[in-house]
Amino acid sequence: MKIFLTGKNGQLGHRLEKDLNQIHEVIATDRNSLDLLDIQLIKDRVYQVKPDLIINAAAYTNVDEAEKEKDLAYKINALAPEALSQAAKALDIPIFHISTDYVFDGTKEGAYVEDDQVNPLSVYGMTKWQGEEFIRQYPKHFILRTSWVFSPHGNNFLKSIFKLAQEKTSLSVVDDQWGSPTSIETLSKAIQIIIQYLDQKNNLDVYGTYHVTSDGETNWHSYAKKILDTLESFKIELKLKKYDLYPISSAQYPQNATRPKNSKLNTDKFRKVFMAEFSHWENGMNDTVLQMLK
Repeated sequence: MKIFLTGKNGQLGHRLEKDLNQIHEVIATDRNSLDLLDIQLIKDRVYQVKPDLIINAAAYTNVDEAEKEKDLAYKINALAPEALSQAAKALDIPIFHISTDYVFDGTKEGAYVEDDQVNPLSVYGMTKWQGEEFIRQYPKHFILRTSWVFSPHGNNFLKSIFKLAQEKTSLSVVDDQWGSPTSIETLSKAIQIIIQYLDQKNNLDVYGTYHVTSDGETNWHSYAKKILDTLESFKIELKLKKYDLYPISSAQYPQNATRPKNSKLNTDKFRKVFMAEFSHWENGMNDTVLQMLK
């Protein structure tokens, strides 16, 4: 199968190119090889490649900067996916699109299901939602919402704590935002499961929106503590300083963009349709830390 992949330098794109190339032919693009601001170029490139499916792993992900760069975020998170979707429609092929927990406002008591009402609190969340809506105009789509993604590659919370633990003696982390840290392995695995499903030409009435996260939930402060506790066992190698970790509220850590207090996503739909199970986020975190230490 020939796969057209965007965002190859991001966390997911980097992992997918590696994983999918073992079985499929992957044509992976980045911002240098595909200008996501050039709508016609996007379509022309897809038509030139003639893939069997498209995976859009590219996005404008700087949540706070998006508040100041609304137009740029909209073009990358909404208009570029629309162009990819139109190209997919012209070729009659499936398209995968990665979205976010930030399309919700976080006021729900439990975990969000796919059909819950969206209400983004930030420009980033809004533009990702707009991208979803453009993708939905073409029936053969898979929209995968995920949260708090981490990997040894790219920028993420785990890597930030890993770095700060070697530089600081005191850390303050918010404790009133809840969600599910998601290993890049979990997200890549989910996409591979769907591709295998399509490749075997099983019941194809499975297109739509799915939530995909690792098992378990936590808040940012507890997540940071778990990372630091894990790193503590590598104290000699990392030369960690003695640190103090303090919980603070979101109000005490002002940012340009408002984050949802509850980012928990219910993954039952994906598990039921594709008969899949995912490991706990702590297992993924431990594996990631080990990879970063190699």
